[in-house]
Formats: sequence, C-alpha cells, structure tokens
Amino acid sequence: MARYIGPKCRKCRRYGVPLCGTAKCALLRRPNPPGPRPVRRRKISDRGQQLIEKQKVRFAYGLMEAQFRRYYERATTRQGVTGHNLMRLLEERLDNVVFRMGLGATRAQARQLVTHGLIAVDGKKLSIPSARTKVGQVISFTDRGRKSGFYKILQEEIAARDVPAWLELDRKAITGRVISEPGPGDWESYYNPNAVIEYYSR
Repeated sequence: MARYIGPKCRKCRRYGVPLCGTAKCALLRRPNPPGPRPVRRRKISDRGQQLIEKQKVRFAYGLMEAQFRRYYERATTRQGVTGHNLMRLLEERLDNVVFRMGLGATRAQARQLVTHGLIAVDGKKLSIPSARTKVGQVISFTDRGRKSGFYKILQEEIAARDVPAWLELDRKAITGRVISEPGPGDWESYYNPNAVIEYYSR
C-alpha cells in the first residue's frame, strides 16, 4: 500500500485520535467515524485491534506498509523492549525531528521542508525525510530556506511551540540539536507499540 495522501482528518476520525497534528482537526468537531453509522456495532477481535494500533502509528508518521515493516524488523534486532525500539526509530527520523522541534507545524509540513531542500543537518543540506538523526547533530535551515517566506512566518510562530526534552532549540537562530535519544513518554500516549509488535510477530 502506498503512502496515504487523502484527507488526513478522515483517518483521525476513523481511529479516534488526532493523527494529522493540525490544531483545527475535524475530529474536534465530528468525533464520530466517517461514513454512515452502522446498524449495530461489531465486536473487534484481538487481531483487529492490533491492526488498528498498527495503522494509527503508520498513518501518523506517514509511512508505507513495506517501509513500516522494515522499521519493525530493525527494532527486533536491537536490545531492549522491541516496542520502544520501534518508536525510537520512528522518532529519530529527520522529518519527525523537524516536526518535534517546531520547525514544521505538522509531520507532513516537516516532510515537505526536508524534500524541498530547506533543511540542513550539521550545516549540510539533507533532503531525505527518513534519514536517521543522531545525538549531537544540529538541525537548521539551509541558505535557501532562510530566504523563503516560510522562514519569516516561522520566526513569529516558533516562540509558542513546545519542544520535547530530548531536543534543544535556539528560537532566535531557529536551529535545534538532538541532545539525547527519545524514550518512553516522548511519543503520544495513545500509541500502543506493544500491540504493533504483536501484530507483526504472528
């Protein structure tokens, strides 16, 4: 299955959590799932619930199924809790780090900033959203990015954006740094990585 490019809030309403990351998510206005209301509710099996948990994480990070499966396989080869390893690998993606630092309002916008060549890592342009960031690396805008109209808007908006503890942000220079690896509590509480691992381990 290819990366989902349809209405983002449709997935938010389908799974009941704000996956799109926008402040004006349709889930706030219409909390019910999209489509006609079912005549009667069907009981969801354990396998079905695991699939739902997997899809929530996959759609939130904007990944294809094959790509998401590879992250799972990499997580199983690491020491420690596999579910935490999976989420850590996803959080370390460049597009997600740009989003967490507040340089992008959503992951989709952060991904676009990266693919358009507006983001630099340690002073060098990097246009691969899935690139893994490491502790100590500095994330900033390229020269082309600083000349863009988006950069001027961001200078006014970035003061109101929060940054997690594993990242550091200089709001005046609009540059950030990875100061540690993300851990439990650094990703959204409505993700259930253990259910994702159980889905793939069958």
